[in-house]
Amino acid sequence: MAEKGGKGFSLPKSGKSALKSPASKGKDDSSAKSKRGRKVQFDSEGSLDTNSTKSNGKADIPSFKGDLGKAGKGEKAGSAGKSQKAKAPDPLELRVEQELPANTTCLMDCEAADILQGIQENMVVLSDDPAIKLPVSFDRGLAYAQRNRLYDNPQAVKQILEPLKRHGVSDGELCMIANFPLESVDEVFALVPSFKNKKSKLRVPLENVLAELAKFRKAA
Repeated sequence: MAEKGGKGFSLPKSGKSALKSPASKGKDDSSAKSKRGRKVQFDSEGSLDTNSTKSNGKADIPSFKGDLGKAGKGEKAGSAGKSQKAKAPDPLELRVEQELPANTTCLMDCEAADILQGIQENMVVLSDDPAIKLPVSFDRGLAYAQRNRLYDNPQAVKQILEPLKRHGVSDGELCMIANFPLESVDEVFALVPSFKNKKSKLRVPLENVLAELAKFRKAA
């Protein structure tokens, strides 16, 4: 029986097993990995993991934090921002006169109120002339001028403001001063930004003008 069962089956001559054990397989895998070297890993922020960069006794690779490409772009953007600093804006200027047609004149509210009132008083006569047509905004303009006028004597106001023209003040700027109940020079400078570079020259003349205008201003 033993001889029959032994047919076709023979034990290995050496006493060693022909199959490798799991332990030996693990050793072979680890040795193969050490020969190939460890893999270099990057985290989500692009930094290099130096703990896994040693391979076959070679020195570690220094770590780099952040994205090198982005860092280069940031440096360029920073240098460009320094070289292209925004220039300080020029003082604002009233350009009403430049935007109006050549044959127009800026008027104070008190002047406009008197002129429009005179037209309304002669409306019956003017309506007989077919060449004269008043715009639809006439009534609204008259109501606005009458509501906002501060002085009853426009001619006296113009004489008070006239000395300011010698200091380079334009007609549009004079109208701004006359159309608001200004009580101090600082209020004038805040209202008319184009006076910013003329403060030292205009302060005393403006003080005199405001003092005279207060005498003619209508009571609120």
